[in-house]
Amino acid sequence: MNPRSPGRKAALVPLVLGLGAALAACGSNGDKAASGSGARKVEVALTDTGCEPAKLQLAAGAVTFNVTNKGTDKVSEFEVADGDRILGEVENVTAGLERNFTLNLQPGDYVLKCPGGSTAPEGALTVTGEGAAAGAADAQLTAVAESYRRYVEGQTGALVSTTRTFVNAVVAGDVAAAKRAYGPARVPYERIEPVAESFGDLDPAIDARAGDVPANEWGGFHKIEQALWVKNTTAGMAPVARKLLSDVTDLRAKVRTVELDAPQIANGANELLGEVSKSKITGEEERYSRIDLVDFKANLDGARAAFDAVRRALDKRDAELGATIQSRFEAADQSLAPYRQRTGYFPYNRLTDADTRKLAQTIDALAEPLSQVSARLAGG
Repeated sequence: MNPRSPGRKAALVPLVLGLGAALAACGSNGDKAASGSGARKVEVALTDTGCEPAKLQLAAGAVTFNVTNKGTDKVSEFEVADGDRILGEVENVTAGLERNFTLNLQPGDYVLKCPGGSTAPEGALTVTGEGAAAGAADAQLTAVAESYRRYVEGQTGALVSTTRTFVNAVVAGDVAAAKRAYGPARVPYERIEPVAESFGDLDPAIDARAGDVPANEWGGFHKIEQALWVKNTTAGMAPVARKLLSDVTDLRAKVRTVELDAPQIANGANELLGEVSKSKITGEEERYSRIDLVDFKANLDGARAAFDAVRRALDKRDAELGATIQSRFEAADQSLAPYRQRTGYFPYNRLTDADTRKLAQTIDALAEPLSQVSARLAGG
């Protein structure tokens, strides 16, 4: 997931519902999804104007949004949001491409977002009726969400610890120690990116890159990274470092209460892999330190943890899909193996264009079956 894309708000805070429910759309807004899925399929087009249709009315339950770019270069993203919380989305849907995601919707009013549209950058979604009654499938998927929460809690605990080491070096003015501590501090954050946006403004505060936010608001890891590797100094970075530690500490506290839902855990993992293969592959993330491969590995680890959390529930619905994803995670890990060295990974600028293309192809091969998981989980 790319938390810094234009128009992006805070985050994937899911809706916990009865997941075996069928969805009935009002009027003719959707068709039944593929056989075996209880989700209804709703077609959404991205055009120069924004979202088409810009208004939807649906019955509560599981729905797959099938998003197609009709040839516009102005709009490439579709989101369903509850206030400033993104419930589900697809990004990098360029001209001619089609992508989808599945949600379990509660009754209420939601916002459709297509950033960049001329007249319909936002639309409205009204969900009517009642959520499904709880059942065995719900209990199983609730257990999935709690299992993944424990993983995220562990990683945010590690994040506070490793960030404290990094911050102490920055405040002490020890450039060499700060550079050594930077990579280890980044790893836990990159591992929780499938749900990083669930933490609202903390995500850009911690992880924004230059240009993602107004210059006077820029802070966090990458501002300090720039000072260390471009200017070879920690001068002026102590306040930035202290705020970073405060922000990751606040994030750790939020993890204990944020709602998590199995299909959207899978959605988040898939969106993260899409970000890796479409934007992070350019080296934009760690543009000063060049430790991008450290991030890639952490992103893979985090996506795999999300998949592992939902695997048992998925196998009850589609064991063959689970086995395919497992094998492709292993292939993705192996694709990084040639670039390992004793202290971690080669600097990203040592990779050739052929190297980066091969990595992107391997990630794409994994993302394709992983994109099907949320619909399987929602469909029962």
